[in-house]
Amino acid sequence: MKIIITLLWSLASFGVWAQKTYLLKQNYPTGNKYDFSFVSDQIINQKMAGKNINSTQTIGTDYIFDITEGHNGDKDLKITYNRLFIKSKAMGNAMTLSSDDQDSTKKNPLSGLKGASFYMTISPGGTIKTVAGIDQMLDKMAARMSKDSSQVKQIKNALSKQFSTEIVKQTMESSFKIYPERAVKIGDSWTIDTKMQMSMPIETITQYTLKEVKDGIAILSVKGTLISKGNFEAMGNKMEADLQGTNSGETSIDIRTGIVLNSHLRVELYGKMKSMGQDIDFEMQGINKITGKEIN
Repeated sequence: MKIIITLLWSLASFGVWAQKTYLLKQNYPTGNKYDFSFVSDQIINQKMAGKNINSTQTIGTDYIFDITEGHNGDKDLKITYNRLFIKSKAMGNAMTLSSDDQDSTKKNPLSGLKGASFYMTISPGGTIKTVAGIDQMLDKMAARMSKDSSQVKQIKNALSKQFSTEIVKQTMESSFKIYPERAVKIGDSWTIDTKMQMSMPIETITQYTLKEVKDGIAILSVKGTLISKGNFEAMGNKMEADLQGTNSGETSIDIRTGIVLNSHLRVELYGKMKSMGQDIDFEMQGINKITGKEIN
């Protein structure tokens, strides 16, 4: 009888454990600061008019997130750019730009970014509800890059195409809108749809699955599809994209705070593009990485 009771207790305990649920959400502690590093490594192959053009590029951004206030689960953040760098190589030509290079004698479009700040409000679900301070940030960036008032205006206009309020909102949301709408248990999945337009428009439909929980850290497996379809402008040229692709990998988040600790995603994008009446076969493979840590 004792053995049977013990067995029944064990089975009941296993059932309770198996059904344990976890509430994954943004719960950043007010007053804390976090350092986030985003790095995207890309290999791009294009074929136009029978000519192959192969290139590589690495884009990295380091931010400091200062959690300034909380209200009804939403959190107000001050976001400061610590560094932005770009490395690219195409057709034997290499280029490296970094916001760390503050040499005023050089024309560096990233020099004004270091230390620049804006503000945003994020919901418990990771939706970016408001973004503020972008226009003032661009004024400061442009003023640091030139003393000529006419050049400052031109610089600001150029920067606004990459750092508009909507683009910044979409960029942040694409990385932090990852949470399910309900408590989940291991094996549960949920889908998030985000849209972003940096140079080209990209819609990402991503399925997250709670794979494992260990020491207060939730491991999510990631599998999604990418669609880029529509017109855009790049380096003054009007372009048209008809691309599709996939993203897959893993993301780790701290259950207590919801902070993304690590994310490693493989991205593929391929299809057709058109520029100046020319058809382009396009293929891109990349690795997108995020690391986050508390710096208080």
